[in-house]
Amino acid sequence: MTTPPKPPFRIGVDTGGTFTDLILTDQHGTIRATHKLLSTPDDPARAVLEGIRALLASLEQSVEALSGVVHGSTVATNALLEGNTARATLVTTQGFEDLLLIARQNRPALYDLVPQKPSPVITRDLTLGVSQRTACDGQTITPLKPEAAAELIDQLRQLKPEAIAISLLHSYANPDDERSLADAINTAFNHTIHLTVSHQLLPELREYERTATCAINAAVAPRMNGYVKRLAETLGDDRLTIMASHAGTLSVDEVADQPVRTILSGPAGGALGALAVAKALDHPRIITFDMGGTSTDVALLDTAVTLTTEGTAADMPVRLPMVDLHTVGAGGGSIAWIDPGGALRVGPKSCGADPGPACYGRQPRDNPQPSVTDAHAVLGNLHPDTRLAGSMPLDLDAANHAVDHLAKQLKLTRQQTAEGILTIAESTMARAIRKVSLERGHDPREYAMVSFGGAGGLHACRLAQALGITTIIAPAHAGLLSAVGMLTAPRSLTFSTSIIHRLSNHETSTARQPNQWPASLFPQAFDHLNTLASAWFSKHRIPENQQQTRIQVDLRYTGQSFEITTDIHQDDPVAIFEREHTRLYGYTPDDRPIEVVTLRLLATTEDHPLIFPPSDPHTPNTELIGPATLRDRSSTLLIRQGWKATTTPEGHTLLQPAGALA
Repeated sequence: MTTPPKPPFRIGVDTGGTFTDLILTDQHGTIRATHKLLSTPDDPARAVLEGIRALLASLEQSVEALSGVVHGSTVATNALLEGNTARATLVTTQGFEDLLLIARQNRPALYDLVPQKPSPVITRDLTLGVSQRTACDGQTITPLKPEAAAELIDQLRQLKPEAIAISLLHSYANPDDERSLADAINTAFNHTIHLTVSHQLLPELREYERTATCAINAAVAPRMNGYVKRLAETLGDDRLTIMASHAGTLSVDEVADQPVRTILSGPAGGALGALAVAKALDHPRIITFDMGGTSTDVALLDTAVTLTTEGTAADMPVRLPMVDLHTVGAGGGSIAWIDPGGALRVGPKSCGADPGPACYGRQPRDNPQPSVTDAHAVLGNLHPDTRLAGSMPLDLDAANHAVDHLAKQLKLTRQQTAEGILTIAESTMARAIRKVSLERGHDPREYAMVSFGGAGGLHACRLAQALGITTIIAPAHAGLLSAVGMLTAPRSLTFSTSIIHRLSNHETSTARQPNQWPASLFPQAFDHLNTLASAWFSKHRIPENQQQTRIQVDLRYTGQSFEITTDIHQDDPVAIFEREHTRLYGYTPDDRPIEVVTLRLLATTEDHPLIFPPSDPHTPNTELIGPATLRDRSSTLLIRQGWKATTTPEGHTLLQPAGALA
């Protein structure tokens, strides 16, 4: 019996605050069709499904022609930003109920005389303590008694939560009490309530970070579950996968269980897409500049996507792996306003998809809110016949009116006000790029900038010039690149376990040999992670020849509070750790032992291929000298004076200085 062929098409979908972007590829990975439409913030699934139907209809196809849909979702992120989270309860060890309130002693606003800590995602009145205690070595100090569990369940029934998070002290070292509580709660609630258990989500040390991550997961789970369920009912569980923050994809069930892994869903796709294009053009060291309608995301990628476990969401830590990027509230829809001191400001508030910038023609005339996009329209950077998202006409009169409204308050001309808006927005974006480069010991002049997002091409040249960057890559389908990148993402998941072990001199020597560790030093932990990965591969029916694993270890010197993640597959991981420590902190101590803190295993499949078809076989390597403008359905590229642009047959554009900038 022969196996029927897979349906020929895959779709990548990126939902942003302003637009929803879609890319369709065939079975070979060749881009066949694109679509862009306004997002529907009240119900993001509506725009997603509408866009998929429109894309398939353009090829006279139905959902049955799809082998898969990879979706980058903002539902979890928006729920946190808007405070629209579920009523969740936190269960922790008695005496630690104030953990989320105490948090860390970080001072984001160092000189604020009256600093205000943000409210935790699960408030104190919804936090319960249970009588039990486990030591850091896993030994039981105070056992969990059945009557304590029964009392806790009675308290939970009175609170009527939509979701529950369990994070007990040192459960990463001994999860028995968490398992017992989870079983009791599931039985009491007939498995009808979402349960986040810390040793399943994040079996690592640091009580605050682990508890905060679990609390966020519980708070967004009911909203995310309803959203994913609606999409899966239309598309099918077997077709739908969700882009995760670590630049891999997850199944519907995995996202329903651990939605916190999707916090940076869209930006992760953008990083993958940017790296794929840059490598194809032989520029593997890049700074990504992703400017959309609501925000700008930047990242520094040195031949690979860089992950971090020190990310945040809603001013709380998320300890799970995610793409290491920095986000600022400067996008095409960022609103220009005047602060109490009379100074012009831009962002972080955005006009979003509804009503959108004034040039969308839907803002009230009596109180318009000019945006970055309106400033571009006023200055002529957007051609009057531009069709926003490929179909929406540009309302230049409305843009002029909105900027004039602000100009009168500033006592400036329309031109001066529009230029001021762009200058302020670009200074915010330049600071973001310096944060991921110069502030971490990287010279931005040694990297190419990959500019994408609907608004990125309008600012790329001036930003690059300010930072000394001499190569800009503007990919084909730049306004849709996050969706493009999602289609390259492998299915993957990271497993971890904390170890806390000080290496002896002999063990350090052993650790310098990649083929000797960690299996020889930590066989039990190593076998545990391999067992989890094997079960994951089996669950998803991934053939053995497509299975890949990568081991990483978090190392630090004794007495330090933070670690450096090092790949084991590279030669001499200890030497790599020492070099990175020197680069980051300027020194390497000779007399301090090294500690192993956490062992990680990434289970993954191969990347999916991606082919940009020739955009115009008759115009390869075409050169343009600025000033000039290149437009497509998803973005506009503004080639400034002194820049030269060369287009490739696939539709990518390479910009380099010419003339005065050379």
